[in-house]
Amino acid sequence: MEVSTLKKMIDDLCLYEEVNIEKTGLIIDGAALYYSLYYTSDPKLDQRCGGDYPGFKDEVCNFFKTLQDCEVTPYIFLDGGSDPDKHKTLVYRRKDTEEKAKTIATTKPEDVVLKGCNVLPPLVKDVFIEILKEKGIEFKQCLGEADPEVVSDANQKQCPVLSIDKDFYIFDVHKGFLHLDNFEWKSKKDEKIPAKLYTRSKFCEHFKLDPALMPVFASIAGNDYSRLKDRGRFANESSSSGEYSIKRLDGMLRFLTKANLDGLNDSQKRERALSQALNHVGKKENQTFKLSIQKYVQPEKPSSKLPSWVRKKVEIGKLTTSVISVVDQKSMMPPVLVEDFSQRSSYTAAYPIRQYFYKLLTKDVQALLPDLSSDEQKNLQLQRHKRVSVVHVSILSVWYLSVQAPEGLRRRVFEEALQVQTSALENIPDQLKLPVCVTVFWFNNLKLGQKAETVHCLHALLLGFVCDPNSPGWSQLLQFQLHKSDYSDEFERKMKTLKDEGVNNWQPQPHVAKAFIQWQCCMRQSLHLNQLLCSPLPEPQCARFCFIRLYCGPLLHRLADEDKIEEVQKTLRGEKKELYENLKTVCNPYSGEGSSQSSRVEVSSTDMDNGKKNTIHNIFSHTSTSELQ
Repeated sequence: MEVSTLKKMIDDLCLYEEVNIEKTGLIIDGAALYYSLYYTSDPKLDQRCGGDYPGFKDEVCNFFKTLQDCEVTPYIFLDGGSDPDKHKTLVYRRKDTEEKAKTIATTKPEDVVLKGCNVLPPLVKDVFIEILKEKGIEFKQCLGEADPEVVSDANQKQCPVLSIDKDFYIFDVHKGFLHLDNFEWKSKKDEKIPAKLYTRSKFCEHFKLDPALMPVFASIAGNDYSRLKDRGRFANESSSSGEYSIKRLDGMLRFLTKANLDGLNDSQKRERALSQALNHVGKKENQTFKLSIQKYVQPEKPSSKLPSWVRKKVEIGKLTTSVISVVDQKSMMPPVLVEDFSQRSSYTAAYPIRQYFYKLLTKDVQALLPDLSSDEQKNLQLQRHKRVSVVHVSILSVWYLSVQAPEGLRRRVFEEALQVQTSALENIPDQLKLPVCVTVFWFNNLKLGQKAETVHCLHALLLGFVCDPNSPGWSQLLQFQLHKSDYSDEFERKMKTLKDEGVNNWQPQPHVAKAFIQWQCCMRQSLHLNQLLCSPLPEPQCARFCFIRLYCGPLLHRLADEDKIEEVQKTLRGEKKELYENLKTVCNPYSGEGSSQSSRVEVSSTDMDNGKKNTIHNIFSHTSTSELQ
């Protein structure tokens, strides 16, 4: 049951109510929101150059500002770990996303990418959570899929749900479902947002369908768990004038309305209707359809082996949901990257960091601890003996590091993972310490085949660290003649010009694109490792120096050129110039003095994936055996 098909049927039949949203609570599917905002932005946000996080932040902030103007109170729910029952569906979707990523990576600026060919940059969810924290917007990161908690909270608060998820056409949401495609927040008028409100009751009334059978309809029409192969039987029996997919859904609904359900309770009605539908097309009873139906009838909140203190940190966004997949499912499916699929995955650049992340969660962490003092060793052993019957020893070790261990020890573990020394960062602002450590690791990791272009990428990143999109230089109109009083803004204006030039007219160079996407992989994994260690380094935050300032693809790709770098460097003045010089000292690409280790951080050939790209079976095939067991 594709979203577009059912939505088209509902729109064609006008099975919705035109409403104006104001002065209400609104339960929002967070994943659907950040996907929608990134993909539907105008102008379109970059996907070819690794993403445009400053532009994404502007879009998100404008959305929530509109809700505030209309006195709409948002409650955000974010997905956690994926449902194991949907594994086949997720693998299929991933392959489809990979094909889209290949298309985007090979499309030239002058060519038009097919509608719907979208791939989300890897740090979008992390950025979205930081924006929610900065804005003080109430949100919860669920342990599994958010749907059950979305429906429960919506009915408890008597609020509509905002999403694009097809399942909300099926769930009994008392105050209705608002599809994001019809939520016209950019067209607000008189502090009201035009929208189309769908209710299950109106849908059932139109088709004269018993509401108890909506889960049966969803299971046979097709969803993430099941799909009935009916060989056109239902479509052929439909009187609808619509296309085949509409005829098929219409035929199913008409068939279900004719089922003899007299004297049965809701559970019996569903069982009989399913049996009749399967028999109608010559299929036998199948447990898959029953499981699918149950997902709608009694959606269960997912459980987890994680201890309560870990679950709490996940829920409030202080710990990535990847820990759920690693601990509970012994696997992890990373975001698909837009990159050159003829080369090894860029995720291999972050492998040493990822290995620490996995081992902290799944193995005896003492082997990873650098030079523990005797007191620290005793403390760790004590915590194990106290609680070993309650929680797995590896989780105990993380509990010790995150809750009881001094910051110095946690920082030493982080330094060990990234092969850096944070003592070299005294002259670096707190909010840049983590990104700079990542950059040192990333640059050292690339030294084995280092070219001048890699050094240019490094300097582009450092200039990006110095840049401040909130300065007047980004908001004022560019002038050909700069007055002396405006000279201090010349750097920001130059950076703004380069970004604007890169948005539509710049074709990513393969080596530059590879280097920058590898940096993002290292940044993402380091951010999550830092969270797991209870932030021994300050996390880049929106309120002070959000890491969305650290990566703007169109700007950095345009800037990664020797002439452009020299041109921009000449505009640096005062504190910005001093910061840039300090950053260069720490990340010295020539003598290695700014690097914390004289030796390179290398990835052995056994860690590579033989050139196969971005599937859970290839990138992390070693994970299930060597890392997670």
